Amino acid sequence: MKQPALSMVWRHAALAVAIVAALGISGCGKKNAPSPAAPAASSAATAPESAAASPEHVDTDAELLTKAKTAENEKRLYAPAGNNAIEYYLQLRARNPNDETVKSALTDLFPYAMIATEQNLKKGDEAGRQEAARIFALLERVDANAPSLPRLRTMMQKQAADELKQQQDAAKKAQADLEKKAAADKAAADAKAKQQQEQAAAAAASPAATSHTSPTAPTRPAPTPVTAPPPQQAATPAPTPATPPPEPPKPKRAPGSLPPVVSSVQPDYPRAALRDSISGEVTVSFTVGADGSVTGASIVRADPKRVFDAAALDAIRKWKFEPPGEPVSGTRTFVFNPGN
Repeated sequence: MKQPALSMVWRHAALAVAIVAALGISGCGKKNAPSPAAPAASSAATAPESAAASPEHVDTDAELLTKAKTAENEKRLYAPAGNNAIEYYLQLRARNPNDETVKSALTDLFPYAMIATEQNLKKGDEAGRQEAARIFALLERVDANAPSLPRLRTMMQKQAADELKQQQDAAKKAQADLEKKAAADKAAADAKAKQQQEQAAAAAASPAATSHTSPTAPTRPAPTPVTAPPPQQAATPAPTPATPPPEPPKPKRAPGSLPPVVSSVQPDYPRAALRDSISGEVTVSFTVGADGSVTGASIVRADPKRVFDAAALDAIRKWKFEPPGEPVSGTRTFVFNPGN
């Protein structure tokens, strides 16, 4: 029975202490004097919160002014980004809009930033344009109504437009070069295929091709039995005159192939190319008229370009062929070698 009694006594004592403490805190709150236990409890409660999230340091006005003056002395007037005098003064002006010292400092630094913007634009590269845009943004923050800003803005817009046009022109030129090369490659491939077809047709139609065919063994006729002529046919008939064997037919020209050349002219070597020891090749496409003259000559491929073109065209136009009776197209390649 003693333990329950002691437990009850301790409970009543703890309740009394709690009531006294509550009254004491209430009374001290009226006098703005916290109880000694309150700070300990408050610090213990807020310690985890302060440890969990510590606020970042914010520069005071004096610290910002010191940083701005240091940046001015070290010639960091507008660069690097985030660590220059203009940005520090702009932070001070945001806090103290009527501070004449800050206004005067920004006015003095404005011309230097404007000159730096122009210098970066004159570099003409991407890095210069980006740096000019960054400094120009600072100038707008300092004084958006400054008379010099429209001129700088026009320069930046013009440079951006010029850069865009250069990129578009370069893209168009690259596309045109690709199309031109594809067309030249196709023309050369077509000319080569046509030349191969002509050579194959000529080889098939030439007598040499027929002479190389494998001969077949002649078949012997079956022997006829010899019988005595009847009495009425004893007289020998008169021999018939022998006829000369027919001439072999001339080989026919394959359809679409060039007729034989009657006369040809080699192109003159250009003096400038001969002097500079330049060699090359020119493939010419032309048409042989029904009378054997050359018409419609044009350049299919030239390496190098526009060096031997005129000489090749002038030469092929002087060629003569056997009259084919109808227009026939073909190609010829002229090789220019200063050593020959």
